Amino acid sequence: ACSIQEKSSTYRPLVILQPPPGHSFSLESKKRLPARHTHVVLECLCSGEQLLGQTCFLHSSGGQLPRDQDWYLLDTLCTGSFLDAEKVTCWVQMLVASAWLLLPHSRHCQLTPLPSGKSCKFHLSGTSGLHCSIEMALAVQQ
Repeated sequence: ACSIQEKSSTYRPLVILQPPPGHSFSLESKKRLPARHTHVVLECLCSGEQLLGQTCFLHSSGGQLPRDQDWYLLDTLCTGSFLDAEKVTCWVQMLVASAWLLLPHSRHCQLTPLPSGKSCKFHLSGTSGLHCSIEMALAVQQ
């Protein structure tokens, strides 16, 4: 969604999150909508691991996750075995703000993360007086 007014605009993109390799998302309840919790589930990769060079964590390690960067990220975004919406929101805001500084436009426009609970909100202001609000809605696809 997008709304544009004189010297100001608001963008509301929907961002679909993908689970890391060897995992899937499972919604807590299909009867209640919207689902309140997203369970992160280990998947068996045994049939494709030799072709893709991936490890099946479900069988080869007894379900124990290795302590590398990918699993650190999973620990950072989850509480127990559930995706934590507030942790994901904070992480995405930090990632977007860090990436913004690498773009050429960052010299002319300032991106400010705004406090939010379950969506990522930003304010973009330019030297020309233009202002933009961005509210990224995060979702998972089962």
